Amino acid sequence: MTTIELYPDDVHNQRTIRQGHPPDWVNREGGDYDLVVLGGGPGGLTATITAAAGGHRVAMTEQRLTGGTCVNFGCTPSKALIRCARAVHDASRGAEFGFRLDAPPQTDFGSVMDRVRKMRSLSSAGDAVEVAEQAGAEVYLGHTRFTAPNAMEVEGRLLRFRTAVIATGSDPVVPPIEGLRTGEYLTNETVFSLTELPARLVVIGSGPMGCELAQAFRRLGSEVDLVSHSRTLLPNDEQEVSELIRRRFEQEGLRLHLGFKAVRAGAGRLLAQGTGETRELPYDALLFGTGRKAHVEHLGLGAAGVHADGDGVEVDEYLRTSNPSIYAIGDATFPQKFTHAANATARLCIANALDGAHRPARELVIPHCTYTDPEVAEVGLTPRRARNEGVAIDAYRLDLDKVARAFIDGEEEGFGAIYTRSGSSEIAGATLVAAHAGEMITELTLAIMNQVPLEVLAETVHCYPTQAQVFQEIALRYARAQR
Repeated sequence: MTTIELYPDDVHNQRTIRQGHPPDWVNREGGDYDLVVLGGGPGGLTATITAAAGGHRVAMTEQRLTGGTCVNFGCTPSKALIRCARAVHDASRGAEFGFRLDAPPQTDFGSVMDRVRKMRSLSSAGDAVEVAEQAGAEVYLGHTRFTAPNAMEVEGRLLRFRTAVIATGSDPVVPPIEGLRTGEYLTNETVFSLTELPARLVVIGSGPMGCELAQAFRRLGSEVDLVSHSRTLLPNDEQEVSELIRRRFEQEGLRLHLGFKAVRAGAGRLLAQGTGETRELPYDALLFGTGRKAHVEHLGLGAAGVHADGDGVEVDEYLRTSNPSIYAIGDATFPQKFTHAANATARLCIANALDGAHRPARELVIPHCTYTDPEVAEVGLTPRRARNEGVAIDAYRLDLDKVARAFIDGEEEGFGAIYTRSGSSEIAGATLVAAHAGEMITELTLAIMNQVPLEVLAETVHCYPTQAQVFQEIALRYARAQR
C-alpha cells in the first residue's frame, strides 16, 4: 500500500490524509464491476458518484489522495494562499479608503500557511474516500494497472469491468536545466509545504500558475523574479490581457524576465539566457509553473489496447479510447486542464458510456479563469481562437472604469469584451479582466450554451450597482446602435 506523507506533519495535514487515503484502509478482494474509474480526483469522483447514483456497480481506484491535484496541490491551496495575499494587499491600500495603519501590514507566513493547510483539509472532506463509499461505490487504494482489455490489478486485487474510465489527471512539467537536481526546486506539489517565506523567489513560467503564485508571494513579502521563454504573460490569452497584467505586476514590484530561457541553476543562482543578454538571478526558492502533462505512464495501457501519445490518452469525440470499453476524461486526455473541465467531461463520459447519450465533447462550453488580481476569464470564441480557426467575429468592449461598482470598489482596472460571429448578434465568446472575473463569466457561458443574442442580454435586469453590469452595458450600447 502506498504511504502518503504531507509536510509539515500537523493536524490539518493528518486530517487531509485520513480523508483522502486512510492509513488503515484495507482493499476488498476484487470482483466484477459495471464500471471501474481509475483516479479519484474531481473528474474521477464525479464519474464514480454519477454512475453509482444510476444504480451501477462501480469501483474507483486512487494511488495517492482522493480529491486529486485540485484539492490537495492546486485549486484549493493556491486560492487559499491568494486570498491571504489579497488581504495583505488590500490592507496596504488604506489611504484610498480613509484609514491608516501605524505601520505597513506585516505577514505572518507561518499563520498564512497554517490557514492554507486548514482550508485544504476542510475542502478534502467533500472528496474523501468515505464520500465515494457512501455514494455506493467501492474504493481501492494503491497503484492500478491494466492486465487485459477488460481487467486491471490494484495491489494484487483483480478488478474486471464492462466499462472503465481513465481519470488519472496530470503531473507538473519540469524542463531539464543544467545543474538542477530533484529536490532543489518547488512545483505545485511541494510549494504548499513551505513554512517560511522565501526572501527571494524565482518563478519559471508565465502561464496561469506561474502568474498567480508570483503575484501572491510578492504581496506576502518575497522579492520575486518571473522568468519565461515567452515574451508575454499568459501567452494563451489575448495580447491586451497580457499587457494589462504585465503593467500591474510591474507596479507591484515583480521583476519580469520575458523572452528569457532558464539554462543553468544551482547554489541559489539561476542563469537566464535572452537574445543577446544573460541574467543571473539569486534565489532562496525556485518554483516551476511550466505546464502539466497527462499522468498515464505505468498504467499498463498496452495490455488494455489503449493508445496514448505525448498529449495523453487518445480519444474520439465521444471520449472513447481505442478500446471501445474504455473512456478517458479530464487532464488524462483533455487539452483544457481545469477542474471544471474534468467534471464536465466526467458527466458527459458517463452519459455516453452507460446511458447511450452519444454526445460529442465539442458541445461543451468551458470557460477558464486565471486568479491573478485582477482576474482573467475567457469563454468561447475569442479573437485568438477565431484567428486560429479562420472565423470572422465582431467585438464589443467596455473598460471597467465606466462601470459604477468597479470604480466605487477601487477595482476599475480591467475591461469586458463580448464577441459575436460577424454580422450576427448571437454571443459566441467573451473576455473579462476584473477583480472577480471568475464569478462573473458564467453569465456569458450560459448565454453561449443557449445561443442568446446580445439583445436578450441587454434586456436582462441586473442588480445595481454590480460589476457584472459591464456585460449588460456592452449589450445595451449594441442595442442602441442598431436602432
